[in-house]
Amino acid sequence: MPKSLPPHKTPFSQRRDREFLYLSEVDALVAALGSTRSPTRNQAIAILLFCQALQPAELCWLRWRDVDFAEKILRVDRIRSKPDCQQPQTQAPVNLQLLCEAEIDILRQLEEQRITDWLFASERKQRLSERSLHHIIQQAGAIANLPFPTHPYMLRRSGLYYRAAILLQPLGLTLRQCCLLWNWHGTTVEFSPQEQEDYRAIDPATVTAFKAALEKLKAFAGIAVYQNVVDYLLGAFLLFPRLQGISQDYWLALNRWYI
Repeated sequence: MPKSLPPHKTPFSQRRDREFLYLSEVDALVAALGSTRSPTRNQAIAILLFCQALQPAELCWLRWRDVDFAEKILRVDRIRSKPDCQQPQTQAPVNLQLLCEAEIDILRQLEEQRITDWLFASERKQRLSERSLHHIIQQAGAIANLPFPTHPYMLRRSGLYYRAAILLQPLGLTLRQCCLLWNWHGTTVEFSPQEQEDYRAIDPATVTAFKAALEKLKAFAGIAVYQNVVDYLLGAFLLFPRLQGISQDYWLALNRWYI
């Protein structure tokens, strides 16, 4: 009997029209996780994915020793995939990232239920797998009645957009000006006379601040390629068009903001 072919995977672009969540949708997802089988663990997962902009592998390999409640710090190994003992490992960047009050509160609740050294453990007392993580977030999206399938990267992406928006808002730049700055300093794109004039009209101090924001986001996210960092920086305009209406007092924001 001939083997049947695996089902064809529908491209993400056909399943949803965007790959990020608005803040109200982040809230809805966190609330929906409160009605799942492991509400404290699952809400902590969503909150950390957003606040710390974690990759699935980064989240699943966290241990309790990475949490410092006294200093309100999370130690994050910025990795892209699980360690493989068969392959030599390159040294991943290690970040010490500030935890917000919402993260500290939910992690303290989770600590009371601690069963292993893994920060996020399965019911079998093993490390939570990335496959299970994807299922948890997809299930929460369905419970929240979001109009598209959800996955962990949407929370990470939204968290980076939010941080980028906070960094960019004081600069007063438009999306076009941000693109001009990046193309001028990060690419070899040929500028028209009008574009050159528009670039020179930007205050030099603002140019310096833009490049500093780029470096801060790169260091925080652990992204090696500047082009990918710029995608997140410009993505701030998707979450907050014209960078207006940014919630400085959002409940998942840091009390003391820095990257």
